[in-house]
Amino acid sequence: MSTLQEIAQSDDYGQFDLKEVYQAAQLLLQQFQKTRTEPEKLTDIISHLKKRLEGQTSYPLAILLETSQLGIQHQLQKDWNSPMKQRQLFLFESLHAQFRAKVPPTVWNQICLNYAEALIYVGRSLDGLDVLEHMTEAERDPSYERKDAERGWGLLFYSTFLRDKEQKAEALHLSRDLLKHGVEKISTTNGRALYADRLNLAVKMLEEIGPVDVTGSYKPNFFEGREREYRDWCAKHHLLLNDDNETDPVGTMKTDTLSYRHKKPDDKERGVFLETFMDAMISEFTALRWRLYDALEHEPGAERNEQLKTVYRQSFSLFTKTAQFVSHYYQLDMKDPRAGMQRIWFEDEQPKNPLKPFIRDTKNGALKAMFWLSKELFGYEQSQTQNIATVRSLLLRDQMERSFVQVITKKEEIAEIGELRKHQMTQAELEHMAMSNVFKARNAMMYLGFAIALEKK
Repeated sequence: MSTLQEIAQSDDYGQFDLKEVYQAAQLLLQQFQKTRTEPEKLTDIISHLKKRLEGQTSYPLAILLETSQLGIQHQLQKDWNSPMKQRQLFLFESLHAQFRAKVPPTVWNQICLNYAEALIYVGRSLDGLDVLEHMTEAERDPSYERKDAERGWGLLFYSTFLRDKEQKAEALHLSRDLLKHGVEKISTTNGRALYADRLNLAVKMLEEIGPVDVTGSYKPNFFEGREREYRDWCAKHHLLLNDDNETDPVGTMKTDTLSYRHKKPDDKERGVFLETFMDAMISEFTALRWRLYDALEHEPGAERNEQLKTVYRQSFSLFTKTAQFVSHYYQLDMKDPRAGMQRIWFEDEQPKNPLKPFIRDTKNGALKAMFWLSKELFGYEQSQTQNIATVRSLLLRDQMERSFVQVITKKEEIAEIGELRKHQMTQAELEHMAMSNVFKARNAMMYLGFAIALEKK
């Protein structure tokens, strides 16, 4: 019987079982991770697996091997925004969008776990924690075993954005507990060792904070009736502009706490402008969030569909305004003052140009999180192709602005001509995209608040 090393070095992978070839590819990845020298055969064996698994429900596993390869290649780069990192995130987004409800739970959970890990590392802890919530319970699934521990890891990263001592301690307490209980569920030795190290880090960070009464800032919720149902719904779907929404959705005060108050007395006029700008953004978001809640409460119909379309379209304006706030806060010299979240990062607002110094040289993790979120929304400048879900999202936005979009409820209504399909979407797609965009708008504003707080520090 051939060893995994012999399989990895073979010139004919077709003679071996798929499981053996997959394990051989994992062996090469481990060597790459350890030596930082890429094995000659790694790309070949991954390409072979992609061809051999094409059309099968296990096809994403070959792509996940490629994302691991890209992740290691990125570690060898000095550029945090390397083509490898962009390609890796593009592949994760594509897998997550294309294979939802189309692959077995074990494969889906592996996609979610790896995608969440990548998001957490680039600062998008809010988005990574959300991806973990979409995992499917599956007995004896190595990926699902890690869900709680990975959530603890995400909360540890999230805590680094929090400036309030009590809030930071609360996030770390939950992180520690999730890591501790999560480690006990993991059956593999390597998995337990990985999260045990992360648990030690959470404990160390808590010790550095010192004793904190995390119950001292508790405030009861006095909302009643429909308002209470609405506030509970906001917390459940992580749509509150509130730092505690991630740590305690049930017990948190169901209010929006995001705000901006200028601290520099020597720049009063600019301060008033920025404060007013932030207040206006928050008001627009809360109005949009209420309209989404109100629409989803009603039975499907033409009026409800138009309401959801409006929510979807208007959510894009919040991305533009978030970008404009960044421009004014960092006092960027914009050649194109109308440039939005897609282009503010680049010299002369042109994606083919280098990054501006404020983002290129930043150590601000929340600002980088905003940058990476903009890539998912509008595409990667270093990629020749874009995620199908991103292309579809922008196409539908443009169609709603300039033409019409029909919401179809019956299979026979689906257009046979591809061109007409651009003007159609299903009821489920409309609901999902409206909810998803409002969630992303919320996260963009949260990352903005964190970025400003980190700058003030």
